[in-house]
Amino acid sequence: MKRELPAIAFLGALPLAIVGILLTLVPLANDARVDGRETTQTADALYAEGVALAPTDDAAARAKFRASADASAAALEQGDSAALHYNRANALLRAGALGTAIAQYRAAESRAPHDARIAANLAEARSKVSRPTGVPAPTLTERACGVWSFAGERTRWGITLTLLWIAVIGMVTRKRTLALGCFYGAALVGLTVTLDVLRRADHSLAVVIESAPLRKGNGEGFEAVLVESLPEGCECRLLEVRPGWIEVELADGTRGWINDRSLELVR
Repeated sequence: MKRELPAIAFLGALPLAIVGILLTLVPLANDARVDGRETTQTADALYAEGVALAPTDDAAARAKFRASADASAAALEQGDSAALHYNRANALLRAGALGTAIAQYRAAESRAPHDARIAANLAEARSKVSRPTGVPAPTLTERACGVWSFAGERTRWGITLTLLWIAVIGMVTRKRTLALGCFYGAALVGLTVTLDVLRRADHSLAVVIESAPLRKGNGEGFEAVLVESLPEGCECRLLEVRPGWIEVELADGTRGWINDRSLELVR
């Protein structure tokens, strides 16, 4: 039987090694971004000041909570995480920005679906909606992502890289069965991370941030679909976007157009 030369085995593993190096650099590049800890500490300090002021001066407390939310937004520009969205949502809720708070809780939930604190605070925020309209049913992609959400993206990314590098070693040492098994495992686990990223990039969910009528067309002259305006905090799914207007669908299937200034996308 013809034996495979070590050099040939190495060349066969080279493409996998290149992919492994590139994938390893992705989280490192993300960690190398501007450190947002100082901004986060500022947000936390402002939130604490708001909590201290709340019993005696509601207006001043709300101003502190709003400033804390703004600082959290700046931190999110430097690094994305469920914790940052959650902290910003807490500040917005106490500042009185119910709709934006719910949008931020939903963003945090998409990054950490099984976090009990996020779920509890989101439920509390939803209880404050003046006229609840329900929550849109999850899409097929959202349901699929829920299957593996028990493990965080970073954990699954680490598993992907580990399996990929084992596949490289398997190729170099000519253990093809091990190499192929680890390669397919890496591809499968990596696919879950990809689907999570695509789900968040979809931007199909939105929350009403100021009460507005739902109309039959994309203009103020169109008749209202419902007698009452949509309340702040109403969650809906986006269907179509036109200049200044967005067509949405409510949890019960009702469809209509709303001014885009009245919506906050869940990102």
